[in-house]
Amino acid sequence: MTSTTPARAVERLHVDTPATTLAQTSGAAPTTSASTTPRPSRGGGGRHVALSPRAARRAARLEDDRWTASAEDERRHVDLVPVKRPSAKRGKGSFARRAKPFATLGVMTLATGLFVSVSMPAAAAGVDVDAATGGAIPSAATMQSVSYSVPSTATAAPFTRDGYGATSQEELDASAAAAAAAAAQAAAAAAESASASASSSASASSGRTFPAPNVARSGEAILNYAAQFVGVVPYGNGNDPSDSFACDGYVQYVFAAFGVSLPRGAGAQAASGVQISASEAVAGDLLYWPEGHIAIYDGNGGMYDSPDWGRYVQHRLTIWGDPVYIRIP
Repeated sequence: MTSTTPARAVERLHVDTPATTLAQTSGAAPTTSASTTPRPSRGGGGRHVALSPRAARRAARLEDDRWTASAEDERRHVDLVPVKRPSAKRGKGSFARRAKPFATLGVMTLATGLFVSVSMPAAAAGVDVDAATGGAIPSAATMQSVSYSVPSTATAAPFTRDGYGATSQEELDASAAAAAAAAAQAAAAAAESASASASSSASASSGRTFPAPNVARSGEAILNYAAQFVGVVPYGNGNDPSDSFACDGYVQYVFAAFGVSLPRGAGAQAASGVQISASEAVAGDLLYWPEGHIAIYDGNGGMYDSPDWGRYVQHRLTIWGDPVYIRIP
């Protein structure tokens, strides 16, 4: 069965219209296609579809008797013809939207140029800028040398205000000179005092006589004789009370008074005796430090020795370190 459908009828065609309706619209007798069940359209039911130009041309051809098509074919064609919707016209604001990024970029470029030109005017002009005031500092090339001459007869005017006055240069010079003179005087007094102390000590030691003991050698006799030099004879390189006592010179001089000849040198004197234990030591034995010092043991945890430069023979109540106990035969 075939039917002819005019173009105006096709334009009003409902998507879900069956083939019999299409035939009635064209004025022909109702026809029934092989399948009378309407097929759902792609766009959903209940709405009219505008024909595209291609579909309109096809509908115009159907008016000609030479062009015939089945209702099912026409339905299928009308359902599947895509509709080209007209694009929305662009409003007047579309140009402004397109130009906005370029305007923003221009403003940022202009602001950057202004910032650079304001922040570096001095550098561009070759002029230094005072950080405190922001003012320009003339360069050395633009500064002129100015010299002034002051007459020799000119004097500084005194400055006083509210009962207070400024110190003059003469007063400052006089104060500095007085301080220097006082320091020199103090140094001279200290030197004189040290010289007098040394002279008195030397005179005392040289003026004193230390007779040899008239008793046999014993620990008590050795200690009594050694005690005469405490605080009198200074430390030095000598072995005589009129000069000075080194540690070994002191021991040598004390033992020589009892007829015992000992060599110089702490190590040599220690080698002249016999090593004993601390529990065996008694007054008159020797204390020897391998580092190079020697003393006379007092038998009560102390010792007599000549200690070091700037000091005198002394009696120490304690023993320092870990000495070796030596007994002279």
